[in-house]
Amino acid sequence: MKDWRRYEKGLHHVGPHWIRFFGDGLVGTVFEEPNAEGRFAWYVADSQQPGAKTFRQGLSPSIDEAKFSADAAVLDRKRGRGAAVEGELTTSTDRNRRRVDRLLASESLARGLIEDLATYHQELVATGEVKTADRIALSLRRAALGGLSDYMRRTKTFRVRSGSRMSSPEEMQADVEAVFGIADELDALADDPTADVGTFEKVTNKLRKMGAFPDSELYSAVVQSFELKAAT
Repeated sequence: MKDWRRYEKGLHHVGPHWIRFFGDGLVGTVFEEPNAEGRFAWYVADSQQPGAKTFRQGLSPSIDEAKFSADAAVLDRKRGRGAAVEGELTTSTDRNRRRVDRLLASESLARGLIEDLATYHQELVATGEVKTADRIALSLRRAALGGLSDYMRRTKTFRVRSGSRMSSPEEMQADVEAVFGIADELDALADDPTADVGTFEKVTNKLRKMGAFPDSELYSAVVQSFELKAAT
């Protein structure tokens, strides 16, 4: 959580609080003082919208969890953001390039969130906070699966493009559609309470049979997230 910065005072003399600038005009805020129920408020605003419109907010049991909630909200937003600027005429190449850039940005954010969540989980286990550790393990799973599915979408074209073994356009399109479908299956595992490492392996084996291989770091993070949940 190194990208969060603490401020004593902010707009309207509210403070102390934590701020993170995510790029694309997205700004996260976490308040250091808890409410009457002992929970910590957080929100993410889009400064590019009139009045810096808030698009996600919530309450968390701790400051760290509030930061992670804001991080996850931005990851969801970046994964769903449209590729083209409204009103702008673009070619299919431009749209594809922007789509890849968007996937790369969300994938990079997921990698950072995974690292922070794994560290925080270790700290919680060490202090015996098992229930919170369970919640963080599930957040880690969601971030890792999201990062991996975005990676597969970004690298969807993997067949040979030149020489005697060059794939036909029809074969390439079939591969793209198949990878997209498997990426959707990876996303669905994040909300499946019955999912485990075996379920995950069945999905990723579909990719391997096609000759498409998951990123090893993200793959390991997903496996770790299932093992963490099982261990706690």
